[in-house]
Amino acid sequence: MIARVTLYIWICFLWLFNTHSFGQVEKSPKLQKVTILVDDSYPPYSYLSDGSLYGIYVDLVKQAAYLLRDTYKIDLQPVPWKRGVAALEQGEAFALMPPYIHMKKRPFIWPYSVALQEEVVVAFCNKGFTLMDVLSRAVTDPPVNVGLNTGFMILDEALMEAQKRGKIKVWENKNTKANILKLGKKRIDCYINDRLSTLIGINNMKRSHPDIDTGSFVEDKTILRRTAHIGYLKEGNDKFPFKNDFINKMDDALSTILERQEDGVGLE
Repeated sequence: MIARVTLYIWICFLWLFNTHSFGQVEKSPKLQKVTILVDDSYPPYSYLSDGSLYGIYVDLVKQAAYLLRDTYKIDLQPVPWKRGVAALEQGEAFALMPPYIHMKKRPFIWPYSVALQEEVVVAFCNKGFTLMDVLSRAVTDPPVNVGLNTGFMILDEALMEAQKRGKIKVWENKNTKANILKLGKKRIDCYINDRLSTLIGINNMKRSHPDIDTGSFVEDKTILRRTAHIGYLKEGNDKFPFKNDFINKMDDALSTILERQEDGVGLE
């Protein structure tokens, strides 16, 4: 009788031990949530449509996030660009996509991720206007009205000097659509933005506003070439202790996805 009781106790002990052990192994680690603010109006790179976020950079980061799924839960949060930049400047946000590198003008952003893609910034102007040799315009000539997306820093040195001298006047408008509409209505003379984004915007404008004469638009000048990135809050180590680990892992994941894209290999 005593032997049976002893055996029963040992069986219960082993059962409890195994249950506890397996519970430890099977318990999922808590994922660290990371929020990346994303420009909500920059097609085809990142944009909102019917309440959902789409775009070339959005797809790229989502694929990278899948590779990090065992460690991080990544949330892409759409915001107006100017608000996103302000959130980083005020130390309220951890990361923003997709800024160009502006170390002097935006010292609060550092580091930047590996390059997502190179963008070509160009000027589209109405016929009769040009930003070529803008510094040589006669003093008596009225300034060229130039549209930019709000918060974008995409003037080259010549155009910044032209702005100082009053040879161009810069108007910031909400987004690509707003600028193209003003270009079509002759409220601005030229519009500067990423070439691909502008061409898509012009094509969309033809369908949505057939009364706008987009045939008067001329691709005028290549302003600059810049790479787009995820930009991180510079002084964020205390508030975001996972910062360095996340940046390293995200760079590795992005590099993997970009290499697969170059090789024509899909994500398994």
